[in-house]
Amino acid sequence: MLNRLVGMWSGKDNAAAPPPQRAVPAERETAARPEAKAPSVMRREAMLGRDQKVAGYTFMLRRTQDEQRDSALPDVQRLYDETLLGNLQRMDIARLLGQRLAFVPIAPATLNHPLIEGWPAAGTVWILNIDAQTLIDDSLLARMGDLKSRGFNFAVPADAVMRPERQGLLQYADYVLMDVSSEDIPAITAQMAAVSKVAVGKRFVAMEVQSLEAFHMCHKLQFALFMGPFITRRENLGNPVMGPSRAKVLDLMNRVRTGAEQPELAAQFRHDPALSVRLLRYVNSPGMGLMSKIGGIEQALMVMGQDKLYRWLTLILFTGGQTQELDQAVLENALVRGRVAEQLAGRALFAKARDEIFVAGLFSLLDVVMHMPMEQVLKQISLPAEITEAIVSQRGPYAPYLALAIACEQDDQSSIEALAKQIGREVDDINGVHMDALLWAQQLSADV
Repeated sequence: MLNRLVGMWSGKDNAAAPPPQRAVPAERETAARPEAKAPSVMRREAMLGRDQKVAGYTFMLRRTQDEQRDSALPDVQRLYDETLLGNLQRMDIARLLGQRLAFVPIAPATLNHPLIEGWPAAGTVWILNIDAQTLIDDSLLARMGDLKSRGFNFAVPADAVMRPERQGLLQYADYVLMDVSSEDIPAITAQMAAVSKVAVGKRFVAMEVQSLEAFHMCHKLQFALFMGPFITRRENLGNPVMGPSRAKVLDLMNRVRTGAEQPELAAQFRHDPALSVRLLRYVNSPGMGLMSKIGGIEQALMVMGQDKLYRWLTLILFTGGQTQELDQAVLENALVRGRVAEQLAGRALFAKARDEIFVAGLFSLLDVVMHMPMEQVLKQISLPAEITEAIVSQRGPYAPYLALAIACEQDDQSSIEALAKQIGREVDDINGVHMDALLWAQQLSADV
């Protein structure tokens, strides 16, 4: 079993696996076991705050159905946790924690792992995986208390902590996770009340939020964080959200794509003062790195250049219409998608193709924001055939890069391995690119 798991996570052939070693006492095994080196593509899920913006991410490894069934076995869980922590360490997760929370699921026993000692505390939330066999004793509670004193936070599943012998966990828990996929309001409120009766002041996290309607329900129930497919779900695509601002942006994008001259573009900007202000704010943002401020539209367009201007207009499509729920969260997700795809193509394609792959990543969620079927969205924009083909039919030279970027959000290890092989990238490359993209997207979405 363990050899099979190591092979899956490391990509190595286990045919020549060494014979079983003599058993090592549990207290020595953790200390003697080397840090897990097996790379696996990380999966992330965004967590939104009450302001509907991304507040943090949950990071996980992918598991097959067999591995999910065996996850209760201590050796399997230990290997999984070591691999997860090792991958996050190699991704340099500390860079993310200044701006976002990182929810990391581990078994309670892993709190004693050597990697925990050097882990950055601020922004880290340990999700304790608790099952029917998990022993809750004084040593575990003491360890949680010690780690809390260092600045770590904890999250526990509501279902797992309401038995009397487990309620001691709540005194150290900062977040309580609740599966709300049933959308059974009486049951959900009763469970929240039961937790609050035992331990007041806990922040509730709504897990498996399936729809925007379910999000509104949980928001009214005073959940603090929200996670689930509702963020990028394609709902109400029959109710387009265009508005004059997005129409103007689409017109500008088509002019840029067809080679309009700078004076023509500047004239269009002057007809939209709000868009002009946003352009100047972006050009003068710290991310552009200019030595002196720019105050004129034509000068701003000159600094931007056609390619950067087109990218910026693409971003504005997400936030340039009538104010819509979740636009900022969808934008950040789309930015990560586009950046991952672009960077994965870095070694194989020229700059123009990389730019177009980035646009393909962004546009792959534009139907969610504009509430239109993708085919209808793309009819309004002049795009190279390769971008349209990658988004609509998942074919063409850009398709594997976009598919791999999307797979980082989903749970499909076999597709990831096949796609990585197709584009000639290693698993460790993908994890590093993924973390870089998360950091880059945070900064850019703040500047747009």
